[in-house]
Amino acid sequence: MPNQTSRSKLILFLIVFTDMMGFSLLFPLYPKTITHFLEKGSDSIFTLFYTWSLWLGEGGDPKYTLVLFGGILGSIYSFLQFLSAPFWGKLSDRVGRRSILLFTTFGSVFGYVLWLFSSNFWMFVLSRVITGSMGGNLSVASAAMADHTDEKTRAGGMGMLGAGIGLGFVMGPLFGGISSTWTFLDSFYETGLFVIFPATAFFAIIVALLNLVLIQFFLPESKVSNTHSKMIHPILNVKNIKSKTLIRLCVLNLMFVLSFSGFEFVINFYLSEGFQFLPKSIGLTFLYIGIIIILVQGGVVRRLSGKISEKLMVQIGSLLVGIGFLILIFGKDIYTVFGALFFLAFGSALVNPGLSSFASLESELGDQGMTLGLFRSFGSLARAISPIVFAVLYFQKGPVFTFILSLLILVAFVTLLFQTKERQNRKTIVN
Repeated sequence: MPNQTSRSKLILFLIVFTDMMGFSLLFPLYPKTITHFLEKGSDSIFTLFYTWSLWLGEGGDPKYTLVLFGGILGSIYSFLQFLSAPFWGKLSDRVGRRSILLFTTFGSVFGYVLWLFSSNFWMFVLSRVITGSMGGNLSVASAAMADHTDEKTRAGGMGMLGAGIGLGFVMGPLFGGISSTWTFLDSFYETGLFVIFPATAFFAIIVALLNLVLIQFFLPESKVSNTHSKMIHPILNVKNIKSKTLIRLCVLNLMFVLSFSGFEFVINFYLSEGFQFLPKSIGLTFLYIGIIIILVQGGVVRRLSGKISEKLMVQIGSLLVGIGFLILIFGKDIYTVFGALFFLAFGSALVNPGLSSFASLESELGDQGMTLGLFRSFGSLARAISPIVFAVLYFQKGPVFTFILSLLILVAFVTLLFQTKERQNRKTIVN
C-alpha cells in the first residue's frame, strides 16, 4: 500500500530526527558541564578521565586538556554504539523492528532521567553509557526503512533517514543552547539534586518520550523472518558473512566517517583560532553545513535514487568532498573556507545514503537488521577513534596537517571503492 509505505517512511524520518535531536542537545553544554565537575572536585571516575586527558595532551594547555576530556566522553559513546548497533539490528531481524525501537527508546528515556539527576560525575558517565548503548537503534531504523523500500527507492529512503539525522544534529545543539537559559528547574540544581543545566536534560526526556509515542502508535511492525543459525554478536561472526562486498563496504564506511568526522572535530578550533569565531558563529556555521546536507539528502538523493547506481553516487560525493579538502588545505580566507564547507557538506550528503543503500542491497532478505547494524557500527568505531586522534594531531601538527590526513584517508577510501563490485541480479525487498 503506497500510502502506508509513505507514512512509515515519514514516521521513521521523525523517529531518527527526534532521536538525534535528543542526543545532540548536550553538545553546546559540554565545556561548561566538564568545567562544573572539575570545579566541584568530583569523584574517582572524573579523576581517571582527567588523568587520561592530561596524558593524551602531554600535560599541555588546560584548554586543550578539556577538549580531549570531551573527546574521550564522545569516544566512549560512539564505541558503545559500535558494540550495540549490530546486536540491536540482528535482534530486530528476529523479533521485529518496532519492538526493538520501543525498547531502546525507553532505555534512552531512562538514560536522560539519569542525566537529569547526575549531580555526581559517575552518574553523568553512566547516563552516557546507557544512551550510547541504546543509540545503536539507528541500525534498526535503517533496516525498517529497507523493509519499506525496493531497489529503485532504497537510496532515496536512506537519504530521507540521513536528512532526519542531519536535521536532528542541527536542531539539537540549537535547542540545547536555548534550553540552557531556562531557569524553572534551577532551584533543584542549587540543592544538589539535579545536574547543571537541568532544563536541557528535562527537555531531552520530553523528546525521547515523544519518540516513544511515535513508535508505539504510528510505526507499523515490519518484522522479517530469519531462520538462520544461533544468535551470535555479528562482529564475532564477520568471517561467516557470505558477501565479501558487504565486509568491504563496512571498511569503506569506517574510512569515510574517520576522514569526515576528523574534519568535523577540527573545524571548530580552526574557525575559533584562525578566524576568531565565537561559539555562536561556529554554531551558525554548522547550521549552514546542516542545511546543505538536509537539502541534498531530502531532495537531490531522492531524485537520483533509481537513476544512477549507489556506487556512482558515492563516487560523485567523494569527488566533491576531495575538492572541499583541497580548498581547505590551500585556502587562506574565510570565503574559501565556506566554499570548502559547501563541497564537503554536499559530497558527504551523497556518500552516506549511497553507502547505506549499497550495503542494504548486498544483504539477504532476512538479514537487513544485522547487515545495517554491522555497517553502522563501523562508522561508530570511526567516530570513537577520530575525536582523540585528530585532537592530538591538531594540537601537535596544526589544522592543515589534519586536513591533509583526512584527504589521504579519502584517497584510500576512493581506491578501495573503485575495486568494489556491485552485486548482479540483486533481490528486491518488498514492502
